[in-house]
Amino acid sequence: MADAPHDFKRTSCACADCVACCHEQPGPLAPGDLEAIAAHLDRPVRDVLELFWASPGALVRDLRTRKERMIGTITPRMRGGRCVFLDADDRCAVHPVAPFGCAFVDTHMSMEEWHPRAQWLYATIEQSDAYRSLRRMLQPATSYRPRKGPAYDES
Repeated sequence: MADAPHDFKRTSCACADCVACCHEQPGPLAPGDLEAIAAHLDRPVRDVLELFWASPGALVRDLRTRKERMIGTITPRMRGGRCVFLDADDRCAVHPVAPFGCAFVDTHMSMEEWHPRAQWLYATIEQSDAYRSLRRMLQPATSYRPRKGPAYDES
């Protein structure tokens, strides 16, 4: 993702803890990720849509108003308890263009490093009419595992 519209450094961890996410809840796509994945797979976007679904997303809280809201995301589907992009050796078939939530977040990241990434991702999703429109076309996720508490607090 050399042409990513942000300055975050891509993570490189592929330890068992990080790969476990691929068996629990794959990371969300940022706007533009779907098109990059389709190009990587050398397939039209409409043909790879079946590999994704609409996740309920992240619970965010506005620190000024204390109001919480969900920001829906698009994530890779899970099949047989694993991300559709994991191969038999637990390696990502789309690693060079992995979704933002996979490529720029890992399980060892501090909150200080993670928070601006989450803020950027969810603000970018909220600003993208195309992302929300695409999400409405997808089937709802059936393996969503919400975490307790807000995913992040907005500042």
